[in-house]
Amino acid sequence: MRRVVLFVLLVGLWAAACGGDGSTPTARPAHAPADDTMWFIHDAPDGTHVLVGIIRPPGSPLMDRASVLLVPGTDGLNVDYDLFGHQLAQLGFDVAIGCWFADAPGTPTSPLIGCAEAPPFKGVTDAAVPDLDALVAAAQDALHPSHLALVGFSRGGGIAMLRAAHGATEPVVSVAGMLEGWTNIGTVPGEVDIVPRAGDIHAPVLLLHGENDTAVPVEQAQHMEQALRAQHADVTSHYYPGQGHGLAADPATRRDLLARIFAFLCRHLQWECVNPAVGG
Repeated sequence: MRRVVLFVLLVGLWAAACGGDGSTPTARPAHAPADDTMWFIHDAPDGTHVLVGIIRPPGSPLMDRASVLLVPGTDGLNVDYDLFGHQLAQLGFDVAIGCWFADAPGTPTSPLIGCAEAPPFKGVTDAAVPDLDALVAAAQDALHPSHLALVGFSRGGGIAMLRAAHGATEPVVSVAGMLEGWTNIGTVPGEVDIVPRAGDIHAPVLLLHGENDTAVPVEQAQHMEQALRAQHADVTSHYYPGQGHGLAADPATRRDLLARIFAFLCRHLQWECVNPAVGG
């Protein structure tokens, strides 16, 4: 009986520390890895709900710290985001992964984590910004971060940049981001060319893109960089020779992504980082 009471107490302490007023603990969703990721749901527009998974550095105490939200691309929230989140957590950050839409419109490269109650897929449109706002709120409620940054992949990078153009000030990392309202593999009606809105972006930005990206050509990132620099914005970039759209799929490129994201986050999240070796 004492063990049961202790377990309930520990769960209650975790919920108090990790679940804010708007995020409710929930069971591990379908296809999510059986690891230490803690899952929460949060209200989203039109009666929908976003799902957020929380990953903390190994062995670290519960505390407010610099945090990162991973924003999936068109392939949806899949198990590789959980792995990438754990790799970032090993660098000392609290990490949130989540879904800003329910159903991936294409075939995922790894198993999808169930997000059936999330908003419908809208692409990089102004109508989708409130959906990402809900995911950011879920991460903030679950983590209570001292500072938060968004790391978006493909359309996830695009929607994070579009949210910044709406006035959000959290630092943004765009990995192979769709930034000009189109791709070579399909476009959703209403998707936005964000480059003309560069003057509205006041968040620090890191652009990472493959020079051989045939899905979202590297020129999209280069045009965004040029537009931000014309506004004297805080922008950093790196372009990968010979790499395509799936930058994180190549082990060496993935290590470099993690290292560059680590350096950018340490610079902009006001967090005293220890520089560990970045694993593959």
